[in-house]
Amino acid sequence: MKNILLIIMMLCLLETANSQEFSFQMFFSDAIGNKDTITLGYDALATDDIDAAFGEVNLITLPLDTTLDVRVTNEWQNRNHLGIPGTFHTKKQITFYECNPFSNLQTLDIYTKHWPVKVSWDSTLFNGFCLKGSVFTSQTPGGWWDTGCPSDLWRQELVHKGEVTFTSNFQQWFEPYFSYINDSNDTIPVFWQIFADTTILYVGANDFTTDRQQAVISPNPAMDKFTIQVPAQFGIIVSVEIFSSTGKLVLKTTKTNDINSIGFERGLYLVTVTNSLGGKLAARMIRK
Repeated sequence: MKNILLIIMMLCLLETANSQEFSFQMFFSDAIGNKDTITLGYDALATDDIDAAFGEVNLITLPLDTTLDVRVTNEWQNRNHLGIPGTFHTKKQITFYECNPFSNLQTLDIYTKHWPVKVSWDSTLFNGFCLKGSVFTSQTPGGWWDTGCPSDLWRQELVHKGEVTFTSNFQQWFEPYFSYINDSNDTIPVFWQIFADTTILYVGANDFTTDRQQAVISPNPAMDKFTIQVPAQFGIIVSVEIFSSTGKLVLKTTKTNDINSIGFERGLYLVTVTNSLGGKLAARMIRK
């Protein structure tokens, strides 16, 4: 009897360890019918790395499936922003999420020789307030939604439709921004998925504006410090927020002059400025 109770307790603990606050699946198929599936989700205890407690497995040593292979990785971020290879590949990624548009971002690598690709999911899962802005997108982070991209996907709000068909996000002239080259010399187009409320749908340089004007960063690219210039009519500044290309808030301040960027990693950042009336301006800043 004691052994039976012990087994039940262990099973309960295992089930708890592998559960998460929210998750859903995305089902991919290419133009000739090859299929693959990934699982994405969030939890208050999750990290941006491999969390064995949520059933995540690092597949980085597993060769790509030459038919169709979809993975969540940090290859694009590491290779294009840090100059080093990625550290994880997985078919399941649970991230941390706090119901705001910049607390999570998943990078999806899609490898196939047969575009376009179709993806489907259960759109009814995204009706909650904190999920209505969740998107699958080919737009590069740090430029929501005004940068343009090689794919015809742009963005798909997950609550409005349960499937979308889209083209590759690779184009030679834009290679560092929408794809990367792996150690086997394969070109891997990347896409992004983010959990968010509807705020994220209006995050872009043209949307963070007053009278269609933008904030100006100088110098840009920046080194140890930079200054933000805003139009005089913008009013009283109450907040300056700086987000990394992976969507993480790296600095919040009220300063606009001589902002210290010594600790920033090399790469692209989104800077947003908020005034006392809730108006916003934005600019993109490159840290050398």
